[in-house]
Amino acid sequence: MVAGPRVDRTTLPDVPGLEVHSYVPDLYRQLAACDLAVVQGGLTTSMELTAAGRPFLYFPLRHHFEQSFHVSHRLDQYGAGKRMDYDESTPESIAEAIAEEIGREVSYRPVETDGARRAAARIAELLS
Repeated sequence: MVAGPRVDRTTLPDVPGLEVHSYVPDLYRQLAACDLAVVQGGLTTSMELTAAGRPFLYFPLRHHFEQSFHVSHRLDQYGAGKRMDYDESTPESIAEAIAEEIGREVSYRPVETDGARRAAARIAELLS
């Protein structure tokens, strides 16, 4: 488990068989190799999983505009991830979603990789 910058790993309980890390360098490599990810729902992690074609469950933070609207809308456009609600999810419903999603062949829309080129072209137009 990667606690990330917002959660102090020392505040999490010790669970036998579970490694908790505050930071993982080159996390995108771990995401690309995972069978299934269960994530908070931030844009970077969700889009890394989408680009890598990995199945994932995401739980947007309640009252967090970017995660609840922007990220969810973007993931919907790619057909990526399974959105879940933390407050309404039970351990059983999360386990059921994991069982449904793990190992599933995904068919997300490809993530564009030419953003820098398109931005440079637009800037060049403005400078011409």
